[in-house]
This record gives sequence, C-alpha cells and structure tokens, in this order.
Amino acid sequence: MAARMCPHCKAEITAANVVAYTNGVDCPKCGMRLEVASGSRTIATLCGLAASAIAWRLASGSPGDLGAVLPTLYAFLAFGIVSPLALMVTANLRNAPALPAPEPVHAGGAHGGPPGHDGGDHGPHH
Repeated sequence: MAARMCPHCKAEITAANVVAYTNGVDCPKCGMRLEVASGSRTIATLCGLAASAIAWRLASGSPGDLGAVLPTLYAFLAFGIVSPLALMVTANLRNAPALPAPEPVHAGGAHGGPPGHDGGDHGPHH
C-alpha cells in the first residue's frame, strides 16, 4: 500500500494534512478518522535526530560569541525541517481510536462552586 493512502477506500490524503494532523485526519472520500502509524513516526523521528546530530557536528567549534549557541540552534532547525519531510514520504495511515464521548458538566453548588462547598472557611477556628 502506498504512503498517505486511506486503508478503507484507498483515497490519497495530502501530505500537508497528514503532517499537520498526525493524530487525527479525516479521509476526504469516506470520512473515516485516521492517524499516522507509529512506525512512520519512528522513522521520521530517527531521520530528524540523525539530521540534528549532523548539523550539531558540522556547527560545533564555531568561532565567535555565538559558537556555543549555534550548534544547538542548527540541530533544532534540522530536526524541525527533516522530520516532517520524512513523515510526508513515509506516512502510513491506520484507523484512529474513537474519540471519547463528551460528558455533560454538572452544575455546582449554590454559588457555582464545587458541590458540597458553601464558600466558607472550613479550617480550624482558634
């Protein structure tokens, strides 16, 4: 099966939607709720970590006032750029778990606080 394809109706999901909504993207054709499989997330994370390690290594030892900061900055930027790009290429979709049903919020006590709380001080009085 190709990457970024709905497992139900075989419709292709755009790379931008997959990367933006990894925990819950809706198929445009059948409306099924999908998420990126954990294997694809792992591959993208490892690619990002490898790119950040390479960027760190290339930037370490930079002269100047920012020599200590630049390797961290470049590693951060490399991870942030490479991991979504790798996810765009390798993203396999699977069924997302069902969303929990929202429960109604119950009204509080007389003053809107938690039930059983009348707003007074309940500490020991001396």
